[in-house]
Amino acid sequence: MIRRQRNQTGDRKDMRNAILIAMVSACVAGAAACSPQADVQREPFKAPPPSADPDPVTPAPPNPFFGTWTLENARIAPWWDGKGGEPAVDTAFGENFVLAANNALGPPLLTCDKPSYKLYVAQPSALFEGKLPDPVKQAAELGFKPGNITSMTYDCASDAADVSLDFAELKPGVIMFGLNNVLYTFRFIRG
Repeated sequence: MIRRQRNQTGDRKDMRNAILIAMVSACVAGAAACSPQADVQREPFKAPPPSADPDPVTPAPPNPFFGTWTLENARIAPWWDGKGGEPAVDTAFGENFVLAANNALGPPLLTCDKPSYKLYVAQPSALFEGKLPDPVKQAAELGFKPGNITSMTYDCASDAADVSLDFAELKPGVIMFGLNNVLYTFRFIRG
């Protein structure tokens, strides 16, 4: 009986050691994920393949639009017809903004307590609400690769206003949206 208790004690020590190793590994992996180099690396969104019988247990892919973004540039949109005054860049977008599952923070237009998001894959003809006069050519000029473009609709209903914006992923870690004849390009800075 004493011999058996020693084995159980040894098993407990082995289990404690295994748990400690797992915890240290998790901390190291977490620190690596938060490093500056990890912030810039973004995997492209891959839409799940269509299925006649979707598996309800399969988790949705992570939303590539979630994270903190900073303005990279703003320019007059290619659909502007030149009539009226030249479109002005909204300086509020010079402030970083955060898109998260439960809220959005940043410029007043994007701040929302309960945003809703819809991920989808679009063709160039659907970019910027279909406003590009020559979608394939102009999407390529903007830097989009031919074919499917990962996109997301952001919606927020509040007492102040209802907002709906369509974001398009130019490449992993770079997104765009158009507003008031201006195209804004943002770079991902952290998750």
